[in-house]
Amino acid sequence: MENTTLRHRGRDDDEPSMPGNDRSTSKQRGDGSCSCPMLPLLLRPRASWIWMYLSKRPKLLFGLGLLSLVFVGCQFIRGIQLSNAVLKEDNDNNDEGSYHQQPQLMWQQTCEASRSGNMHRPPSPPQSNNNNNNTHSLRHQPKLDTFKHNTSFPNKNETSSVVVCTIAIHELPYLTEWAEYNLHVLNVAKLFLYDNANTPELSNWNVDSVSIGREEGSGQNSTHNTNSDKNSRISIIHYPGSKQQGPAYKDCARRALSEGYEYAFFTDVDEFLVLYQHNSITELAVDYLGKGDDDDVRMEVEIDKDEKIIGGRHEHIDEEGKLEEPTTSTLSKLTTERNETRTVGSLGMNFRTLGNNCDIEYKDLPVSKRFQYRVEAAYPMNMYIKSLVKLKWLDLDVNFNDPHFYKLKKDDNGKEAVKIDTNRNVRGGSIHHMRLYDVAAVHHFLFKSLTEYIKKRERGGGTTGPSASLTEKAKRGIDNNGAPIPGGSIYDDEVWKRLVEKVPRYKKFDA
Repeated sequence: MENTTLRHRGRDDDEPSMPGNDRSTSKQRGDGSCSCPMLPLLLRPRASWIWMYLSKRPKLLFGLGLLSLVFVGCQFIRGIQLSNAVLKEDNDNNDEGSYHQQPQLMWQQTCEASRSGNMHRPPSPPQSNNNNNNTHSLRHQPKLDTFKHNTSFPNKNETSSVVVCTIAIHELPYLTEWAEYNLHVLNVAKLFLYDNANTPELSNWNVDSVSIGREEGSGQNSTHNTNSDKNSRISIIHYPGSKQQGPAYKDCARRALSEGYEYAFFTDVDEFLVLYQHNSITELAVDYLGKGDDDDVRMEVEIDKDEKIIGGRHEHIDEEGKLEEPTTSTLSKLTTERNETRTVGSLGMNFRTLGNNCDIEYKDLPVSKRFQYRVEAAYPMNMYIKSLVKLKWLDLDVNFNDPHFYKLKKDDNGKEAVKIDTNRNVRGGSIHHMRLYDVAAVHHFLFKSLTEYIKKRERGGGTTGPSASLTEKAKRGIDNNGAPIPGGSIYDDEVWKRLVEKVPRYKKFDA
């Protein structure tokens, strides 16, 4: 029994360190705490001679007492420091990642509160040609007194001559839905997809997953990405580098012309063109831009004393996203000096921005199913346009610096072709502040969920590159204009309805 006890006491390495039983110094412990090796010596039973010695030397006794007080104070302070360190570690472990989550949760609460009691569905539109109707079975009636061209539309079996040009990076989760919408709802002839990733990403995209959905004999059933095949409906071009949107669009226009296509629509993967009064994008193009070399659309325009087209001056947005008001001197110039005839070369259509439904995280559902509430028409981003261009009038000798509108060529008389809106008024620049939605609108899924929007801002725009300030705003749930990212309050499922109608496999998401 005695040997067992001795053996047990000898296992110093296995014993836990107990208060009062630790004979090691602070250096041995390595915990940085204060210690006083004199105290055990003074407290031993055989230390009476020490006390007798100290009683005859009061100054030394006072010094030792003072040293003891310092020791006690040191231990007290060390205990507080250890307690604070433990508390801080616990807080850091519990709150790891919550620093970035807190602003997002605050934004979500604000977003949901702003939508409370303010969400509504618009009334059913009248079956007429009034402005802002939402049916796509009605055909827009051109102003024949102003426009001069053949107004006959292509039949449904006629081959489309409209291509779509886009550049994408990290867009694979959204690409199939977007491609099927353009191919089967808008009936475009071909998609030119420019892969902007440093390492090709779109090579991983299963092009065959894009459903056909076309009538036999239309000549447009192949979706295979052969690139060398003129009849292929999807062409993928690797196009890495920063700020490549303009150069990619220009290259797309050249390719489309070389393959015999007549029109090009320049757009992004988060944009879906909705037609309210035409059955296809070809109908829209023929209506507004004419068909072929012998059927260009011509219109009368007003020229001011500076030889500028009235209504065609470039509207400008300042750094804060606000429309700059015309000055007195500018207004004084808007006096018609004469009229002249110009060719129409481009059609601009306004954005219709969808809210992000107050979602923070990505969901594995089609975008047009996830987000079906748009923001009000007055939202600043809705002033921007995207352009449908007749390629023969596109000036390919200049840089494409703006993804929203493009410089057009001059005719044989030296007169530059004009850009118009869906009201057939001449417009200049990348914005139409009137926000016209009676004929067509570009539904812009700008935000998606908050995490998706942050990633969008981190990779930057196609012409501007990343912006640290916009990225930081996004992380706090703030849009480009300094306002909270909107959740959307006006019900709008126009994209989804058309997609389900033309590609029935999407009906499963409504089940």
